[in-house]
Amino acid sequence: MNGPQTDIDKTYINVALFTLKQIVGRTFPNPPVVCVIVESSYTLTDHKIVSFGLTSFTGRPHAEANAIESINYKKNKFYTLYSTLEPCSHQGRSESCVSKIISSGFINRVIFCTLDPDKRVNGKGKKKLIDNNVIVDHGIMKNSASKIYEGYFLNRKKKRPKVILKLAISMDGFISFKENIRSKITNRMTNQYSQIIRSEVDGILVGSNTVKVDNCILNCRSPGLKKFSPVRIILNRSLDLCLNLKIFKDCSKQRTIIITQNKDLEKHRKYLNRNIEVRYITPKKYNLRNILEDLSSIGICNLLVEGGAKIFSSFIKENLFDEIFLFRGNFFIGDGGLNAVNSEKNNFLSKKKFSIRESIRFGNDSLEILDSLKKNNQLDSKNVFGNN
Repeated sequence: MNGPQTDIDKTYINVALFTLKQIVGRTFPNPPVVCVIVESSYTLTDHKIVSFGLTSFTGRPHAEANAIESINYKKNKFYTLYSTLEPCSHQGRSESCVSKIISSGFINRVIFCTLDPDKRVNGKGKKKLIDNNVIVDHGIMKNSASKIYEGYFLNRKKKRPKVILKLAISMDGFISFKENIRSKITNRMTNQYSQIIRSEVDGILVGSNTVKVDNCILNCRSPGLKKFSPVRIILNRSLDLCLNLKIFKDCSKQRTIIITQNKDLEKHRKYLNRNIEVRYITPKKYNLRNILEDLSSIGICNLLVEGGAKIFSSFIKENLFDEIFLFRGNFFIGDGGLNAVNSEKNNFLSKKKFSIRESIRFGNDSLEILDSLKKNNQLDSKNVFGNN
């Protein structure tokens, strides 16, 4: 491939990647994909975008299918399809994207950023296109795409989602004025940004004590974002949560899951009758590794963990996290405050398990985004949940 053409390909792939960032977390249960179709002469000059496709917000149709459907094809023109991910080649609920590309009869060339790690696709889409005389190239802007697809890749390769811990703490490192008391830590601007973070993940996880104390809803409340509220996941060993809690009032509109080790079918039925999904894991297997693997099996690729202290402690202790969003309010709590994690000393940030990637100010509040130093660590199956 010559230099100028590579530059042209990068230009259109960059357009696709820029758009991809805007739809992360909004195509569950399928990965987000952006597709751009470019029309040119056979010498690949006079090029322009003639069609654009995104993975639909319900996961289907896929980006390539949407782009092909909306194109006004012209004879004697050359068409290049750019995609952020290898087009799927397996038959699902509808025709595969590779089949649609081939059967369209006008796509001459396909360029995509990275191979799809899904075993049903990995390299098969590329091969099928080549076998049907479509020019194929991939790897352009691969690193940029891989960062965006980190959660999807972890899901397919490690059988776990990308885990983001979100903590709001005081200047002296406390998450509440005292145990079992809900405390306001951050300002309105910070809280609005938190809604955006929720809209960009597939699932949001909390422990049962957080649900009981905070009586939280765990949706996206900002205008325009409510429809992108993530799957709510509650860890509740004993399956004893009261159905009058706010989180259970709109389960027909927002998928809600309780993960438990209680197999009492009568208790299960009580929740199921309220559109609450109950997922049972045996007591011997009720641990972080198996819970994350179970969530990955239903398509969760990006998981936001919002509390409480026992849950944070578990993920940090076992190094089962990839990022921490650490919000700091501009005040001190002092003696009697509840530590962000369960430890004798509130020094979890000094344990050198993270590196600071970015710092942001929200008025008097601050946000530090921390990366785990062991993003690809092996998951430990040790049971660390206490009685939560």
